Parts: sequence; C-alpha cells; structure tokens
Amino acid sequence: GELAHTLDILAQRLDEASRESEQLDQMRRDFIVNISHELRTPVTVMRGSLEALNDGVVGDPEKVKDYHREMLSEAKHLERLVNDLLELSRLQNAQFNIEMDTVNLRDVTQDAVRSATRIAQSHHVSLDVAIGDLRPFEGDYDRLRQMILIVLDNAIKFTPEGSMVTVRADHNEIRVSDQGPGIAEEELPHIFERFYKTRDAVNLTGTGLGLAIAREIAQRHDIEIVASNKKNGGAEFKFIFSDKVI
Repeated sequence: GELAHTLDILAQRLDEASRESEQLDQMRRDFIVNISHELRTPVTVMRGSLEALNDGVVGDPEKVKDYHREMLSEAKHLERLVNDLLELSRLQNAQFNIEMDTVNLRDVTQDAVRSATRIAQSHHVSLDVAIGDLRPFEGDYDRLRQMILIVLDNAIKFTPEGSMVTVRADHNEIRVSDQGPGIAEEELPHIFERFYKTRDAVNLTGTGLGLAIAREIAQRHDIEIVASNKKNGGAEFKFIFSDKVI
C-alpha cells in the first residue's frame, strides 16, 4: 500500500513536470514568433529604403532626407528593442544580482517625476503630484526609479494633450493614473506580458516590453503592481510595497 501510494505521488509529479515542460516549450515558441514579428517590420522598412537609395530610384534631395530619417527612426526602434530584451533577460535571470540598500521611496518617486516632467511637457500633458510620507524600503534605487518611470511614461503616452497625469504616494502605495481611454477589459490580464501591446494607434511604436520590465523589477522587490480602470475614466497603476521595510 505504501509503495502504491509512493508510485501515485511519483506519477503525479512526473505529470506536473511534463506539463511545466510543455508550457516552457510553448513560451519559447511564442517568444520566437513575437521577436520575429517585432524585427521583421523595421528590417523590411530599412531594406526597402536602402534598396531604393542604392538603385537610384529616389533622387530628389528632400525624399532622400525622408528615407534617411525613416531608416534612422527604425534603427532607433531596433536599438530600443534590443536594449529592452537584454534588460528583461537580465532581470529574469535569478543569478543576476540587483543592488539592495535602504532607500527613501519619496526621493525615488520625486526623481522619477522629475524625469517624467520633461516627457510630459513634450506631449503637452501636465502632472499633478502629491507625495506624502513613504516608509524606508530595502531595494535598488535605480531599478525602483526605472519601474515608476516606465509607468509614468506609459500614462503620459495615453493621456490626450491638455490633460493630466496624477501621481499619489503615501505610506506603502504609489498610484499613477491618467485621463486616457483606459484599458480594454479583455486586455487587462495581458498588459504585463512580453511584447503585448494594446491596439491603440499611440502604441504602435512601442516595443511591448516596458510593462514587462516594470513587473520584473516589482517582483524582484516583492512589490505588487496592479493595473485597473477608474470609474470616471482613464487607467490607474498601483504599486503596493510589502512589509519588506526597515
């Protein structure tokens, strides 16, 4: 009877391992498909432009400049994509150490807001910021700043010109909300996945990796990150810091 029970447990564990292996294989296949799709468009555009210039199809100086600008834009997109992939790969590697130290979350938030202010100005969006008392936290200052800035940048991108992004921080929470169209309910469960991009026109140039990176940073710090829609419109991202404090 004990042997039969042990064999049952072994069979169950083997079945679980098999399912995990299948899931991992599927994730790898999805990753290859996604990265191939993301690389195909800029490479195709750059090749088409180079062929046109090389074959002398385009001779007008203004059009030549347009082609050069287009290739530069696609090259920058490829650079962002590669950098984001490397960043995400490092964060997902358990062997990759992040610098843990006692940080002041108020300073981290204010630093991220300062950088976001310049982005907001270029999009003609204002920031409404209220930062209260935040508890000391054990974490990586630069990574935490990056995490908050990713969400701020995302909120600014989806906020119409002349509107406002709100930042509220107090105790163990940081909330970033926008006045954009919000997130479709069917998309909410997927927005933190790699390469997932909403169908909005303003998101066509993104790499689809920003929120995935923010989630990885949050997970490495035991921070809960939650996305939701506000009742009066717009989306809200909330960082809930754990009891992992000083």
